[in-house]
Amino acid sequence: MALAPVAPDCLAEGRTRDEALVRLRTLLEDRLVDTELTTIDIPGPDPSDGDDENAWLATAGVFADDPLLEPLLQDIYAARDAERPPR
Repeated sequence: MALAPVAPDCLAEGRTRDEALVRLRTLLEDRLVDTELTTIDIPGPDPSDGDDENAWLATAGVFADDPLLEPLLQDIYAARDAERPPR
């Protein structure tokens, strides 16, 4: 079985790895035939508001010495790994 992470609903099966990948490529090509890639401009913050500080930087490192952080992260990573399809 082959899966494209950017299009998880595109699954292809084959008797071999190569056959599954060829079928997946065909599915993705069919899906993208009428697709247009473009860019859009998103305005940034207004510099006149005077708030030049990055709000995320104010919280950086706040949990650095927290003994509960590492076990929590390990639980999160284990849950993510359990949700991923087998390779």
